[in-house]
Amino acid sequence: MFNPPNKLHLAGLIVLMSGFSSFVTADVQCGDTIADAQILTVALSCSEDPAIRVEGPNGNLTMSGNGAVECTTDGIGIHMLGKSGIVMGGLVTNCDLGLLLDGDGSHKVIGVTVEESSSAAIFAQSDGNLIRQNTVSNTSNVIASGLELDGERNVAVGNNVSGFLEYGIAGFGFYSYIGNNYVENSELGIILGALVVDGESIGASYCVIESNTVVGSLRTGIGIGAPYTYPNMDNLVTGNTVTGSGNDDILDDNEESDCSDGLNVWSNNTADTSFPSCLKNL
Repeated sequence: MFNPPNKLHLAGLIVLMSGFSSFVTADVQCGDTIADAQILTVALSCSEDPAIRVEGPNGNLTMSGNGAVECTTDGIGIHMLGKSGIVMGGLVTNCDLGLLLDGDGSHKVIGVTVEESSSAAIFAQSDGNLIRQNTVSNTSNVIASGLELDGERNVAVGNNVSGFLEYGIAGFGFYSYIGNNYVENSELGIILGALVVDGESIGASYCVIESNTVVGSLRTGIGIGAPYTYPNMDNLVTGNTVTGSGNDDILDDNEESDCSDGLNVWSNNTADTSFPSCLKNL
């Protein structure tokens, strides 16, 4: 059994094609707050915390070419504020938090590579964010997580996650959608945990974990935790392939030994081991 953590430059002048005519050609610098559409094509090494802010609704940062943000001290790489900010492409590396999705939410993080985060690669603290087709990885022995979904209605789809010694993807808020991700070599592959509010643990509920591939988790591949004050319930876990886990490929701490509890729905998953043992046959 496991118990998931309770929550607690554009350089120089460029010629823009008509499709990018709204982008500003001023240089992006460490410490900037981006409130319009800008492109970063060079690598920045930043001691500022956060290194860069992107503020919606008009903040839009595209990193292309050599576009990258490196933290030289502990801190946040890209802090997304307001509502509906966008970050696309490029590299964020050596930060405590690679990207923090904050403010009013509904941000988009697409196609970003995040490496060597000491706390979390992408942390969705706000609601309604889209985290799609990113590559996040750690190679050092730091206790860190890949994608953390704390707000409600967050979507993590098509991401590649590897090497995290806490969890690959974790849902702590209601209505998370976690689909078509590839997660490998993390302590816990994909988990639903709980947030602590006024001293009470509230399990993530009404979430969907669908069509993911989870390989080589050190402990559990896909798991739903317990006991909490308010249990994880009405979650759907379906069509996932989970193999090579150190303990159980799939696990539901809320389920009875004969799988008669039914707080959560498990169906059509491919797994070699499970807790309870009947879970893999549902």
